[in-house]
Amino acid sequence: MGASFAGDAFYEPSSDRAKQAIVFAFPSRGAFTVGDGVAGPAVTWWANDWAGRNPLSGGPASPSFKGFAGDVSTTPPSCGASWTSTPGNSPPPVGDVPSYMGVVVASSVSKSGSQVAGNAVRIVVVRTDAGYAPNPGHPGTGTVVATYCG
Repeated sequence: MGASFAGDAFYEPSSDRAKQAIVFAFPSRGAFTVGDGVAGPAVTWWANDWAGRNPLSGGPASPSFKGFAGDVSTTPPSCGASWTSTPGNSPPPVGDVPSYMGVVVASSVSKSGSQVAGNAVRIVVVRTDAGYAPNPGHPGTGTVVATYCG
């Protein structure tokens, strides 16, 4: 990996082979989430049993949360942001996800009535696996390849 510039009338040639860049995107709306207690680079960011797969330092999440934060307080999502959603498959998540996706890392997810709320202590970049569908019976999984903030 590396980058090089051949030079032009204004600048000398330059190159750097020590740096890597990972280009990633967030979903077209909202954000997927993982818990801050997940140990490995392998993560599940959408599933029927999201709460069981994503331990949180702030205590367990409601089993009705499936991993999609419908409304995030910042666009794009950022460290320190907050988010809200509703239980289950509502709001429905996006139909397609980027191959390298920014994912919110939450330390707490709470449910009050018909609202689920959480925080963003970090943003990680996940290389998404095939198989995701916007139905929580088709889990969204992947591998953390970088930390964007936090």
